[in-house]
Amino acid sequence: MGYGLFTDALPQTDGADYVFSDHMDPLKKHRDHFTLYSKMKFGGNHANDHRCFVGNTTTNPDSLDQLVADHVGHLTRVRNVVTFISHAHHHIVASWRKRLPVTPIQSTRVLFETLFAKTDRKTEERLLANKKSVLDGSLEEAKSLMARVSGRDKQRLEEYFAALRESEQELNKSIEWLSRSRQDVEFPVAPSFENEFLATDVDKQRFLTNPRQIQRGIAFDMIYKAFKFDVTRVVNFYMTGLDNDHHLTTHNVPKSEEARTSLTKYDSSFYSLMANFYDKLSSTRVESGGTLMDETITVSTGNNSVSQKMGPHNGNEIPVFVAGGKFANHGGHIMRKGETPCDIYLSILQQFGIEQDRFGNSKKTIAL
Repeated sequence: MGYGLFTDALPQTDGADYVFSDHMDPLKKHRDHFTLYSKMKFGGNHANDHRCFVGNTTTNPDSLDQLVADHVGHLTRVRNVVTFISHAHHHIVASWRKRLPVTPIQSTRVLFETLFAKTDRKTEERLLANKKSVLDGSLEEAKSLMARVSGRDKQRLEEYFAALRESEQELNKSIEWLSRSRQDVEFPVAPSFENEFLATDVDKQRFLTNPRQIQRGIAFDMIYKAFKFDVTRVVNFYMTGLDNDHHLTTHNVPKSEEARTSLTKYDSSFYSLMANFYDKLSSTRVESGGTLMDETITVSTGNNSVSQKMGPHNGNEIPVFVAGGKFANHGGHIMRKGETPCDIYLSILQQFGIEQDRFGNSKKTIAL
């Protein structure tokens, strides 16, 4: 969530018996499915929005989602998905690979086509054959050049060659998946949201039936079905403003009670999205006998926080919602004052069996 959550409105007590804030009403039924971590220090300002899941690109060439995709992406037809469905279009990057930003899918139609579209088998075979031909030529050219260069040029060529080899692996996987059947999935219908905090007709229209909210709900439904049918196992979904006023509202929080009330409602609309997604995950049974929620780890956060005292886009009280995975801390609120969320991300990586000693400015792993 690029603009950051309003931390004054979050629960101010911690522990297993913490009291939910009123605007978190949609999440109450999922209390035992997630842990709220709060008051962490990280990022702040728009320049750092993009580095929410990477820490910084100096120490981490890859963001959290890309590291997990490197580990499990070969198991599914689509390695991973990066998407951005929001009002603003100037802060769209939240995923990084080899220190380069990954351009997100910005349309629900394109997202659907990427995950579920069926194309003519012969057309796919012809397109993949053309790609293979071009790639084979590039690989041969790179091998030929490798013997004739040295120093910095050779290093750059080695990086290029490595990228070509990676592309070759992805292409071979696409060819292999051609012979496997695909699930028939219809384009999702517009979602409905239950939220007692946004009960008036005016609030419902502004925050729950807002076209951008509907688009986000549709995107979440696609992500759920992609997980359910094992099309992909890794998704990075980045969003910023719900409408024109969202960003301005964050800047008015220090001086306006109206802005603080309004921002609380913006956040509540986000919790409605989370709750709908959790509904689907927790109600879907899997072969192990548990639920899809049990076998999924979701992380909801932002690289900014907003408060009356510290203003907009500060990084002084970052909250992180960690859901799924049947973690022991679920149901509780843990205040990690001044600590870094990168400790959480490092701990999640290790849950996937990814052995890393550090991630960003992490200091340690924690029990989840």
